[in-house]
Amino acid sequence: MINIHDPDIKKYSMSAIKSIESGWISNHGEYVDKSTKLLKKILNIKYCILMSNGTCATHCLFLSIKFKYPDINKIYVPNNSYIAAYNCALMVYDITKIEVMKMNINTWNIDINEEYILSLYKNSAVLIVHNIGNIINVQRLKKIRPDLVFIEDNCEGLFGKYNDIYSGTSNDSLCSSISFYGNKIITTGEGGAFLTNEQNVYEYIKKVYSQGMSNTRYLHDVHAYNYRMTNSQAAFLYDQLNDIDSILKKKQDIFNNYTKLFNVLVEEKKIKLFEKEENTENTYWIFAIRIVGNNKSIEETIEYFKNNNIDIRPFFYPINKHAHLSSIKNDDETSLILNKEIIMIPSSHNITLDEQQTVVNVVYKFVSEY
Repeated sequence: MINIHDPDIKKYSMSAIKSIESGWISNHGEYVDKSTKLLKKILNIKYCILMSNGTCATHCLFLSIKFKYPDINKIYVPNNSYIAAYNCALMVYDITKIEVMKMNINTWNIDINEEYILSLYKNSAVLIVHNIGNIINVQRLKKIRPDLVFIEDNCEGLFGKYNDIYSGTSNDSLCSSISFYGNKIITTGEGGAFLTNEQNVYEYIKKVYSQGMSNTRYLHDVHAYNYRMTNSQAAFLYDQLNDIDSILKKKQDIFNNYTKLFNVLVEEKKIKLFEKEENTENTYWIFAIRIVGNNKSIEETIEYFKNNNIDIRPFFYPINKHAHLSSIKNDDETSLILNKEIIMIPSSHNITLDEQQTVVNVVYKFVSEY
């Protein structure tokens, strides 16, 4: 079986071993501070808080809106995204305040047409999700609607760019979240980070992510959480950040090879790759294709590739397909097409050229048969 992702972590374990040997395995220890400083330097962001996972960091996006803009009464979310984005919104806001955005058939992200963005309600916040690493230009949207509050779930978009700056780092975003889950470009197993350029937001989240203790030990003055990253997790992160250029180069090579191998099917319009927005650079997280007109169900498609020893993932389901979100209105046919036709294919750091060719051969076979 060619797995969807195999973490390439063994050679980045030296600092983690040192952290274990030192005895500093909780959130205290040198690597939390070292990784925080290094990540801030690489991304050119003012404030960074390492967290236990990307979902915690995404929850803190909505806590930040509530703190900074308490009168916001509508939260816009994409129709198709990973469930954590919706669940985190519901941790802070009632479901009646959630509004679903239309999707774009070509970018697989929200519709960013100027007329559509201008139609959004005032006094609202927009959750930007960079689906499968295809980057949305948040600065462009902010110019269209400077009154809207933008936050970025950048868990899939880390190291992507808009207007030559890293996604999730713009002053036009209130804050952003990133993930270091096992299938991401760099990983700590679980793990994530919260980013912002606003000092008061940083100080607030710094308090609520770590139990919310007052100046008196064991007296707490805010409703808070324990979202801290351990020193051992941060040690894995530190070693990868120090080798980030080679990691990104390896991933880019994998994407470039897939693009070349799929060229004939793209030219024949049997599959499509996502279209990039102007002035953006996608990140090289996981390669995905849209099988145009796929007449097989999601389950049948997954089973076909499994029978051919290829591990794939479907695209994210429309929001109201989830049982606890079924009451949310969805009349966007595009969201159903994207979910049915897009598949994510094996994109590990260590996937070989022969394995990539095998994956592509199975796609060719599937398309020719169905």
